[in-house]
Amino acid sequence: MAVYSEQHQYIFFANPQTASKAISLTLRNKLGGVSLPDREITRNGKTVARLHHTTYSQILAAGLLTEAQLEKLFKVTCVRNPYDQLVSKYIKYCARQGDDPSRYPWLEGVQSASPDNSFPQWLAWLSKRFEEINKIATGPLEFLNHADLVIRFESLQAGFDEFLRHIGITEPMSVTEYNITKARAEGGAAAPDAGTLKKKKKNYTEYYDDECVKVVEKLYEPILTRFNYRFGG
Repeated sequence: MAVYSEQHQYIFFANPQTASKAISLTLRNKLGGVSLPDREITRNGKTVARLHHTTYSQILAAGLLTEAQLEKLFKVTCVRNPYDQLVSKYIKYCARQGDDPSRYPWLEGVQSASPDNSFPQWLAWLSKRFEEINKIATGPLEFLNHADLVIRFESLQAGFDEFLRHIGITEPMSVTEYNITKARAEGGAAAPDAGTLKKKKKNYTEYYDDECVKVVEKLYEPILTRFNYRFGG
């Protein structure tokens, strides 16, 4: 979904894993925002507009707003350091498998991997599935290329404050905390087959080796350059 307000003349495009759900919730609860669309829209069995993370082009394709209407709106989205974003995605992949390495498809046939960090193997596994890794790398551009303001995940409240100024809201307003990646927030997660707690690393740099850094540099070059993101920076 996107979040739209006719009263305040904005539309927020929810770029995945950039605190977009927290901002969406804040907009709906405090700034008259409504979900657009409020359901998945399909035509002839094909999805035209997703319920979650709806893009600019999907809004147009579904006929939810015209290009003229969109041009008049203040368009905003979020961005996140790709190095950090991929780690959160990896952690969620692991959680879906119960944090059980024996169920990780990216470890099939792998002779050796760190028991508490299979991120390099996960990234290599994704890289072999070109369509998925390409979607992950280029997907954010669908949100970023149409935005009048891009809020950085790393300075979320400051970016949200700038958004409020643009739409003429003068009173302070905090972004609602929502959907924080549990393993990173708590710093620990249980591995059911290990019998002990496997300490999760809080700093994304601890997940990377040199080859992983090169993969991200290649895939995310447009975002890294545009927003001056660097590994460890």
